[in-house]
Amino acid sequence: MRYIALATSIALMLGGAALAQEPSDIHQHTTPPPNARFEIVQSELAAKWTFRLDRFKGHVAQLVKTKDGEDTWEEMAAIGLASIQNPTRARFQLFTSGIAARHTFMIDTDTGKTWVLVSNKKTREDGTEEEVNAWQPFAE
Repeated sequence: MRYIALATSIALMLGGAALAQEPSDIHQHTTPPPNARFEIVQSELAAKWTFRLDRFKGHVAQLVKTKDGEDTWEEMAAIGLASIQNPTRARFQLFTSGIAARHTFMIDTDTGKTWVLVSNKKTREDGTEEEVNAWQPFAE
């Protein structure tokens, strides 16, 4: 009887420890219906890495602030993204890593072509710098 109580206690302690190690339930993306055209994806690293993906065409917009402090979507360049005429279904996905923003990817699920998020500094006409984010294709 003593052994059963001891075994049960150990099992409960180990089970509790295993539950404590499960990943957090942070909502990083929506769960769109299978044929939904748009999806919002956010990295758990920072709210600035929030994207609206057109799952049919591969167009991505990033959440930014206007001069008035309002939220808006800013279209991002995707180098080498072919124009898809009359798309009829979802074929693009975004992946964001919880490790670093540089591990943020977009993939064309039909072709396997993959892009990575890159950031560059751009000098404005007034001499100030701004960060510009874009999608750069993987080397083929």
